[in-house]
Amino acid sequence: MENNTKDKKNLHKDHRKRMKEKFLKYGHEVLSEHEFVELLLYFSIPYKNTNETAHQLLKEYGSFSGIVDAEYETLRKLDIKDMKDNSACLFKVILACISRYISEKNDLSKAQITPQNVGVYAKNLFFGHNEEICFAVLLDKDCYVKKVNVISTGSMNSTPMYPREVVKFAVSQEEPYVMVLHNHPNGTAKASDEDIQVTKALINALSYVDVRLIDHIIVAGDSIVSMAKDYDIF
Repeated sequence: MENNTKDKKNLHKDHRKRMKEKFLKYGHEVLSEHEFVELLLYFSIPYKNTNETAHQLLKEYGSFSGIVDAEYETLRKLDIKDMKDNSACLFKVILACISRYISEKNDLSKAQITPQNVGVYAKNLFFGHNEEICFAVLLDKDCYVKKVNVISTGSMNSTPMYPREVVKFAVSQEEPYVMVLHNHPNGTAKASDEDIQVTKALINALSYVDVRLIDHIIVAGDSIVSMAKDYDIF
């Protein structure tokens, strides 16, 4: 019995150190998915073996991306060994890091919007947002992005869009064009009746302040709908 205990201790001795060295030397590609999650958990669960926790998380969510996409409150309430607030927060920080990295690398704050790149721009803008969110993007006369503003946020299923908030934002910046974008995280990119009515209201309201709504984009996963292109309301 004593020898078995010693063998188990020796097996895990310096395991964290070896895992970190393996990652730093060869990159994440050489790590299995559970090893990668295990490595990440080192930063929220000190001095413990995180292998079992990693396996349980992957069993629950199916993949690393599934864990990262999970809601914070759901993660922190899981009946999984050592899954506490710090670990739940860790995965939300990871998602935020990925989103910020993509935004900065693609320079979303200074992009020139064209019919060819608007889909890529929209997907990058919504990366990491699992709740519904509505953005207003102001553009100059050459369609360069001048400012991006969050108009409203909602739940996983809905968010209100307030035309007056879009108008207020547009007037404050004195740019000629505005584009609004919102997402359907758990649905399709098809515009609802409410989306159509709000778009019509926006076109009308913005016309009084000499700002043109050039598009209303809806994003659902990899699907994108341009209401200016696909709906006869502009």
